Amino acid sequence: MSAENKKFQVVVKNLPYHTSWQKLKDLFNQTCPVEHADVVKRGNSTIGYVTFSSEDKVNEALLTYDNFTWEGKEIKVYKAGEEEEEEPVQVNSTSLYVGNLPYTYGWQELKDLFRSTKGEVVRADVFKDFQGRSKGYGIVQMKSVEDAIRAIEDLDGFEIEGRKLEVREDRNSSKEGCQLHVGNLLFEERWQSLKEHFSKAGNVVHADIVLDNSGRSKGFGTVLMSTPEEATKAIEMFNNTDFNGRVIQVKLDKFAGDTRSNNYRGGRGGFNSRGGRGKPYRGGRGSYNNGNRSPQKTIDVQVGNIPFSTRWKELKDLVEKLGLNPTFTDVAIEGSRPLGFGIVSFKTEEEAEEAIKKLNDYEYQERKLFARINN
Repeated sequence: MSAENKKFQVVVKNLPYHTSWQKLKDLFNQTCPVEHADVVKRGNSTIGYVTFSSEDKVNEALLTYDNFTWEGKEIKVYKAGEEEEEEPVQVNSTSLYVGNLPYTYGWQELKDLFRSTKGEVVRADVFKDFQGRSKGYGIVQMKSVEDAIRAIEDLDGFEIEGRKLEVREDRNSSKEGCQLHVGNLLFEERWQSLKEHFSKAGNVVHADIVLDNSGRSKGFGTVLMSTPEEATKAIEMFNNTDFNGRVIQVKLDKFAGDTRSNNYRGGRGGFNSRGGRGKPYRGGRGSYNNGNRSPQKTIDVQVGNIPFSTRWKELKDLVEKLGLNPTFTDVAIEGSRPLGFGIVSFKTEEEAEEAIKKLNDYEYQERKLFARINN
């Protein structure tokens, strides 16, 4: 192509990822004849180049197609050499927040939409109010960071049923790769000294000592660093080293952000799934005393893969509908974010085993539940 013709070129950005040169040419040909069209993949973006025979046709293309919505995306058109520099999408997590969803969308429609980006979807959910109506936003977990980046670039600003989606990294997923499990601590150790020690490796967001039901240390804790790099540095500095007379073990906390684990930990001061300080359960319902669980010994069953919109009362109603008689029912929440599992308690092992049989693979709101003893 001659240098003369290049000056009659436009650059097209924010194209759907799988746009071909032929589709791009067909689009612009609707307004004025196209001399040449091409597309280039840059990372997870698709950029188009369209060449015309004159300056007038370039200006006509700019007027017609800049901010034009095509296949759900608002494309941007610039004269060659005048395009804006794009900031690359920075994502460190596989979990995405999806806002401004049509209220008609459920988790299946959301999952199918994100599958269209050619990435693998691990889980999708739409948040609902207490009446079961969509709140207009949801969470999608992709298999890889690359899949998450592609989904953002393909779907952020994508228009569905007259609504432009907001797709970005889920800000509540920042623990991935940053939280450490610290074992073999002195039972007298406190979170303050743990935080001070790990501050030598970087910025400590918070430090916890995990407690048992009576408030005594279990001999291990968690430390949340600001970045995965600082977490790696802390492991290198402190794993198998002496800390106040004990050789501590430091590793990535495999349960950080795991919505199915009964070992989920967090909140300064530490907690465990049975209700230590900082527990993730909000006001256990059933047999309780001053807002806390019955002091009688019970058998806990963890119920996983529940919709994020499920509340304790809905879980309790489900269990009772199956002919079970729980003494306590609640769902796990960190801050204001549901974690996708709950706890149901029973007086006897026989009742707990019956609950597991009835709840395992039970389909609830189009999800197959799983149930197990919560050790």
